[in-house]
Amino acid sequence: MAELIALLSYGDAGWGDELLQGLLITLALALTTVPFALVLSFLIAWAKQSKNPLVARAGRTYTTVFRSLPELLTLLIIYYQLQSLLNYVYSFFVEDAAISLNAFVAGVVALTLVFSALGSEVVRSAYQAVGSAQTEAALALGLSRRVTFFKVLLPQMWRHAIPAFGNLWLILLKDTSLISIIAVSDLMRFTNMAIATTREPFFFYSVVALIYISLAFISGLAQKALERNASQTYIGGR
Repeated sequence: MAELIALLSYGDAGWGDELLQGLLITLALALTTVPFALVLSFLIAWAKQSKNPLVARAGRTYTTVFRSLPELLTLLIIYYQLQSLLNYVYSFFVEDAAISLNAFVAGVVALTLVFSALGSEVVRSAYQAVGSAQTEAALALGLSRRVTFFKVLLPQMWRHAIPAFGNLWLILLKDTSLISIIAVSDLMRFTNMAIATTREPFFFYSVVALIYISLAFISGLAQKALERNASQTYIGGR
């Protein structure tokens, strides 16, 4: 057992520093994706409820496509096809263009597309839970649409959306492991490297499983704190 624990030491003798570096990359990928996915979720939800039929159809198509595709397939399409498309467009300006798309950026883009499609449904459900009467009442009082959204709708929608977004966050954390397939040195990639070197798959997979369970536990505590804060803010503001 001591020999296995020694495999987690730092330096040349162990893989502790590599696993920590991979964990930081995993968290960086997830945390970078979240703000883009949240903003895009609201935009897609707005598009699907637009009175313009073309905009509404485009929003529904976006959601259908990226909810249907496996996350791995979306990642591979973004990484390989988007790179080819960029080279094709750039070739009109520079002959023999060769653009190499950063794998981390490709991972952020792919995960943003997938989770904004899922998040748009969360936003739409949260808006329906609040109801359009809140908007009508705020506008009748003379509030601008911007103030109505940020001061009236968003706090109430956020309270309804936290549980669903919490679930999406956990899914996002797990799906970050997919980027190891495009050579991003995340937690799973370093784990597989450690297994290939030490021939100890059960030990390293168990360690990584404990890490993901710990992340899920911490995320659950953060979600409960957000829900409690949102409820207190809502009750205090009534």
